[in-house]
Amino acid sequence: MLGTRFTKTLLGAAVVGALSLGLTACGSSGSKDSAGDASSTSAAKGGKRSIDTAFGAVEVPAEAKRIVALGDTSLDTALSLGFTPVGTSSSRGGTTAPAYLKADGIPLVATVKEPNIEAILKAAPDLILASSGIEKSQYDQLSAVAPTVVPKAGDWRSVLGVYGDALNHKDDLTAKLDALDKRAAKAGEGKNGSAVVMRWMPSGPIVMNTTNMPGDLLKKAGATTLPIADGLGAQPHSDPLSLENLNKADADRVFVATLNAEGEKALETARKQEAFTRLKAVGTDQVMGVDGQVWSSSSGPIAAEKVVEDIEKAFGAK
Repeated sequence: MLGTRFTKTLLGAAVVGALSLGLTACGSSGSKDSAGDASSTSAAKGGKRSIDTAFGAVEVPAEAKRIVALGDTSLDTALSLGFTPVGTSSSRGGTTAPAYLKADGIPLVATVKEPNIEAILKAAPDLILASSGIEKSQYDQLSAVAPTVVPKAGDWRSVLGVYGDALNHKDDLTAKLDALDKRAAKAGEGKNGSAVVMRWMPSGPIVMNTTNMPGDLLKKAGATTLPIADGLGAQPHSDPLSLENLNKADADRVFVATLNAEGEKALETARKQEAFTRLKAVGTDQVMGVDGQVWSSSSGPIAAEKVVEDIEKAFGAK
């Protein structure tokens, strides 16, 4: 972990370096944001805003210009709101940023598990958006470089709200999500039945929590949920199911995601098994393969729009 990799000496140098880089980089921008007059005035006055985070109140720039977004959801949110971060992390199970975001031009400064402090220093951020659940030692080192916003654990909408607030575009974010809710509801008009989201792993399928973004949007579309997906509490997904227990995920519509070639291979093998072919969604041709990064890893506005597009297709919305 970071705590064992970097010494106190390097961390002290990071603080000095960050201050120096921040001064030399204040005239540059990694943002394509077009904020309104009021927010521009606030930024011109050097204003600061206080954001409530998992590590207490954090003072952030009124209008951040050089953002490092660590994690699929923070990167998705920043891009959706018109910002181009100066650094990001690789996707879960991947070596690049999530493909659906088309963000290959953004430098990688972290993996899913570990930020590269030296690379982040070189990016000279004035704001870092990090994922919920990072370790305190990681937060301490990131916050020595720039104000670091880590949302408190919560539902996907509240996490996005913290990112939107940190970027001073919370109202824009709310408008985007409201529009997606309306599209999902329209897609489900006149439709009924249950739905479940699964991610197929090499070890078998896992059922995604209905409180995750896709499950929430499916509920907006009027789909009913299954007990196995409702009873997961704070867990994002169930333990892997054996094929013998696949009937616990027997919904009218099944959305199946994979994240890698191994998972795809396991799914193709399972499709030939009787336990899979007995699913009622198989008999009615209501099993839909979906992007694993979008449906089971991220929860940003861009991913949410792609989920709504898939829901519209699955529900036959015009």
